[in-house]
Amino acid sequence: MEEVRVAIPISAVGYGINEDTLKALMARDPHVVAADAGSTDSGPYYLGSGHSNKARASVKRDLRLMLTAARAHRVPLVIGNAGTSGARPHHEWMLQIVREIAREEGLSFRLAVVWAEQDKSFVHARLAAGNIRPLPGVHPLTPAHIDACVHIVAQMGVEPYLRALDAGADVVLAGRSCDTSIIASYPIWRGADPALALHMAKITECGALCAYPSTGRDGIMGVVREGDFLIETPNPARTVTPFSVAAHMIYEVEHPYLQEEPGGTQDFSAARVEQAGERAVRITGSRFTPRARPTLKLEGSAVTGYRSFLIGGTRDPFLIKQIDYYVEGVTAEVHKVLGDLTAQCRIDWKVYGRDAVMGGMEPTPTIDGAHELGLLVQVLAPTQEIAHDVCTLIEGRMIGFPYPGAKTRTAHIAFPFSPLIHDSGPVYRFDVFHLTEVDRAEDLERIFPLELITL
Repeated sequence: MEEVRVAIPISAVGYGINEDTLKALMARDPHVVAADAGSTDSGPYYLGSGHSNKARASVKRDLRLMLTAARAHRVPLVIGNAGTSGARPHHEWMLQIVREIAREEGLSFRLAVVWAEQDKSFVHARLAAGNIRPLPGVHPLTPAHIDACVHIVAQMGVEPYLRALDAGADVVLAGRSCDTSIIASYPIWRGADPALALHMAKITECGALCAYPSTGRDGIMGVVREGDFLIETPNPARTVTPFSVAAHMIYEVEHPYLQEEPGGTQDFSAARVEQAGERAVRITGSRFTPRARPTLKLEGSAVTGYRSFLIGGTRDPFLIKQIDYYVEGVTAEVHKVLGDLTAQCRIDWKVYGRDAVMGGMEPTPTIDGAHELGLLVQVLAPTQEIAHDVCTLIEGRMIGFPYPGAKTRTAHIAFPFSPLIHDSGPVYRFDVFHLTEVDRAEDLERIFPLELITL
């Protein structure tokens, strides 16, 4: 292995690939095209509901660009976190899009589908064996938590990707994955040092977010060599510097130089980042310590209730001065009228313009000088009907709630939408967000089954 060139066209499939950058990446004769397609960043709704957080049209556009480019150059295309959350419905949704593109473009290739959704019996068995532990800040797992989940996925490392490449896959479409495994798998399959490949993947998994100006909506190139790797931007409007790369090395990590992977720990403490041309950097000193027993992150999403909400705003200076009196008074009146019904609900007010973004962590929770405030009121209840009814009464009380100094009867709140109450459906939470150890390497073949399809 002299070097392995990995083209990463975008940070997430569906964000909108820059076609000029993709052409420039392909002009560098990459050995593989790789891209992430999902995350838990958007919360538990997408895993629980089976929906993607990306528009189908934009996902299809990006997939078409990558598929046609990869097949034209006869290099593999590797995609992970299919359909956002990587459970079976997300995976099948994205697989359908791949089939459509293959038919429309007249493409023929061998597709490896690596499934990540787990049967609840597997998780129950792990729990019964004492082989599950919570991530920091997460509750201990119980059988009830497992049973409540709609979908449970395991986050795969590089091994299932290596198995797919061993099987001769031209395209790999994998479920829930550790971001780095998607990009590092092909270089490792070609014989690259896992320390270098995984470190390169850590920096490039968000596309050009490691470049300057930074964005996840543009592509980047990772080149793994013997003893070092390069990060290059093919876009002349961007550059890559030691500062931009070092900054991304501490992006989304809880430790400044240690990064946990399913198979071990990345260590950047001895890494050296140097400029290597106008739009590239060279990195050396990456280290990786394999774990004796790989760990997998389990993610499961369960319905926790139903939400209704309303949005209003005020620029009444008398109301703004006593907004807490108003919020507490409206809430108290609703509890008094509905009694036991509201005992089943959670009523939450967000006061935009004061502390709605950071809540209790807001360092300056004042409204001094504010000329307008936005109010978001949401109700979480056991049923959609209860949530709607409680929210409706809140709106009725907001309109006419009396407060000292009021100069108007009812016109102190403006509602931008009609209908006033919006029902957003089920609300999900991560009931499973835990780690489990893999007993034997061959167990991964059962945990992440591989399906080969010829299109």
